[in-house]
Amino acid sequence: MKIALVRCPCVNLPYPPSVGLAYINSVLKKAGHEVFVFDLNIEIFHAADGQDKNKWNIPDVSGLIDLGQEISRKHDQLFRENLKKIAETGSGVIGFSVWDSNAALSLKIAKEIKLLSPQVKVIFGGPECFPEWGGNDLIKHDCVDLVVYGEAEETLPEVIEYLELTGRIGLHAGTIAKSNGRVVNFGSRPAPPELDSLPFPDFDGFPLEKYATKEMPIIFNRGCSRKCVYCSLPGTTPAYRSRSAHSIFEEFKYQLNKYPQVDVFHCDSPALNSNLKELSRLCELMINDGLKISWSGFAVIDKRMDAQLLEKMKKAGCAGLNFGIESGSQKIVDKMRKGFSIEDAQNNLRDAYNLGMQTVANFIVGFPGENEEDFQETLDFISRNKQYISFVGSTAACWIGPYIWIQEHPEEFAITQEQDGWSCKENNNQVRKHRELRLKEFADSLGIGKAYPKLSDKT
Repeated sequence: MKIALVRCPCVNLPYPPSVGLAYINSVLKKAGHEVFVFDLNIEIFHAADGQDKNKWNIPDVSGLIDLGQEISRKHDQLFRENLKKIAETGSGVIGFSVWDSNAALSLKIAKEIKLLSPQVKVIFGGPECFPEWGGNDLIKHDCVDLVVYGEAEETLPEVIEYLELTGRIGLHAGTIAKSNGRVVNFGSRPAPPELDSLPFPDFDGFPLEKYATKEMPIIFNRGCSRKCVYCSLPGTTPAYRSRSAHSIFEEFKYQLNKYPQVDVFHCDSPALNSNLKELSRLCELMINDGLKISWSGFAVIDKRMDAQLLEKMKKAGCAGLNFGIESGSQKIVDKMRKGFSIEDAQNNLRDAYNLGMQTVANFIVGFPGENEEDFQETLDFISRNKQYISFVGSTAACWIGPYIWIQEHPEEFAITQEQDGWSCKENNNQVRKHRELRLKEFADSLGIGKAYPKLSDKT
């Protein structure tokens, strides 16, 4: 069967290419299908003016939604040209990669596709498709035939195989469908247990020359070894699995051979250092082979990641680590169940920075129970370690929603829901917004604030 995979604007950033779509591209081709990739996010980005380009780089969902509506009006002709290209592939299935920021525009494009080709099956997948986020609502639209949620490498080929045999959407785990006039969630599907068994992600069909950097995503693991109570990952992807060092090493070589223009890899996993044994082994393989590449990614604070291991990582090409520190207060870190001490965080930052790595520190303000004294401890932590922090990255106010432990156990954190958001004795929505602004301004005053680059300058 011919299948088109589509990512609509606006998903920040417009680079690098989506590793999730690349995995789906790979498994569908392995199953014998002909696949076409349409990354409208990057295509429309190149058509946008400088002011709109820069809006792509600000992680504000409502702003990105508004931007999507605005550019769809400004570039209606370009959207229609891409719609025509999608239709001309003759695809029987159109799969959309749906995020909270591009869901509205994905629905708009799906409606247009259905008008052009009513017989085409439209499938929505991606982060926004978990039932309690957008999945239960997205399936209600006439233009959406099926919603797939969770890791789809097994689900989607099964769905399409059944569709080829019967001409109908079947009843499959990991999907939400319309059945006899009702919306039915057929239950979650167990995640693929062995990541090494998955084919390497396939970036053929992606317009690699149009991405602003020569950076390619790679995953070291899925799920997370930590169970932080503010994070949705334990609820959406509860099974932590790590790839072997050999598999990651072989993918590095495979992608470099296939795409010689690539010179940087970014680990698109919750934490590249979740399995220190395999990480150390990976570095040894790369060093012994003489493989010269640059790589970076998110990392958890871990006292076992000492200067010796970091030095090995640096020698193997690790250029930077993006740490989720979240708070400078030990009381709050413990409430978050982060599993580290403030001293551990300082040591990881200082050791990595002293080895020449870029160090990014991310923080969450207004966690349940965080009072002004706790918040001041975060500012003190940043001040105390400012020379070891390349820049402060995310400074988000604590958000509580579906799949998050706090929402499922509000009594444990003494929170109540109010009209403008959740509240506790120590802080509320207004206080959180104020602390978020104060932290950003404080980081800026130290010269380590997050300076969003002008994307128009890179293209």
